[in-house]
Amino acid sequence: TYTFEGTTGQAVTITLDSEDFDPVLSLLGPGETEIAANDDFGGTLNSKIIIELPEDGAYTVVAKSFSGQGGDYDLVVRSSTEFEMAYAEAEALALAEDYPGAIDAYTAAIDLDPDQSSAYLGRAQATLGQVYLEQGDAIQGPEDIPQAARESVIADFEQAATLFEASGSTDWAESLRGQIDVLREAGSSN
Repeated sequence: TYTFEGTTGQAVTITLDSEDFDPVLSLLGPGETEIAANDDFGGTLNSKIIIELPEDGAYTVVAKSFSGQGGDYDLVVRSSTEFEMAYAEAEALALAEDYPGAIDAYTAAIDLDPDQSSAYLGRAQATLGQVYLEQGDAIQGPEDIPQAARESVIADFEQAATLFEASGSTDWAESLRGQIDVLREAGSSN
């Protein structure tokens, strides 16, 4: 655990990274109640919480391993960037199923920092979420996704895969490229 003093409205980013285990983060507020948690952020196994603190007081960060194993890790608590705040807004909108709002917020985050794979992945997922929300059971497979949405998702997946490769995360890039191939094949069969 790690404890820090926070103030109402303070924007904080907490990251937990490890090459030895799958990290899981939680944040306890001044009343020792969990106010945020994360496992597997932005297409990686690492964890990140981006939050605007709700009140003044002592906050406790709890760092855990998903499987219970230990190892080396890096835990950082710092002020949030403008990109992170835009990204957090996009995530909240996507969670609330406001997919058009989420797509706009992910786009704003990308405009602030185009080198973050998580925003491209989020925008692709929001695009797919909007399609499924609008068409529901009419979507039986990738071939049923409208062409414009499919092309948008492919473009976001391609950019995310390129960024993953550049950072050395070849497994994530390869997985996305497999999904791109499925979406392209579905589009060519229509």
